Amino acid sequence: MRSNNPFAVHGINYLSPSSINTYINDNALWVARYLFGVKSSSGASAVRGIATEATLANKYEKKTFDFNYLDMHFMSLCAESGIDLGDTKTAKEKKLLEGFGKVIDENFDYENLEAYQEKVSVQIDDLPVPIIGYIDFRFADKIVDLKTTTRMPTRPTEAQKRQMALYSMAYPKSSVDLFFASPKEHKKFTLKNLSAYKKQLTQVAFGIQKFLSVSDDKHEIASLTYPNLDSWLWTGMKDEASKIWSLK
Repeated sequence: MRSNNPFAVHGINYLSPSSINTYINDNALWVARYLFGVKSSSGASAVRGIATEATLANKYEKKTFDFNYLDMHFMSLCAESGIDLGDTKTAKEKKLLEGFGKVIDENFDYENLEAYQEKVSVQIDDLPVPIIGYIDFRFADKIVDLKTTTRMPTRPTEAQKRQMALYSMAYPKSSVDLFFASPKEHKKFTLKNLSAYKKQLTQVAFGIQKFLSVSDDKHEIASLTYPNLDSWLWTGMKDEASKIWSLK
């Protein structure tokens, strides 16, 4: 008899905005990551984002933005992630750190930080697992997600709005901001009317449940999808994809 909780059958204890957005973008990539445990390597740009967030959080505690802390934290995270500090791309990211730091230090002016990297869990009626996320910075009546980028966007993406919608579900009385920082400028977007994106999170979560209920065998579920290895999303994962889908 097939379980009425296909998430449990496949060892999935929760969903997240990231997993939901991955499912929307590429079903096969979702299968590789969440059913087969294939991990993509972190790039220097991702490490840069983590390092700047941590340095900003440190500023709220120490009352000053420590550029040496930013530099050292970036190098430490690169080492932990196996990223070559001598690589050209990594060296370029390291040179940009001071610019990112200055923009954030001078313009991220929210006051009275209450929580940093706060875990939130939202339970949707009739869904067997929660949707879990981590809020970058939570203030008394404001939630802020910091994004570092070398290309300043004109507007938030749909995926980012779904991410912020989860935070709004966890703290419905708080307003939510996306704060983008580049080495030269910043932009702040206050997101309103996120009800459509809350609905999307719910709809896709139940879609994933139905998708998993097709079979208790992850290989059979994988056979319903096919990887687009031309996509940059599969960088560093092509060998694993070849094994899962018997491409060679």
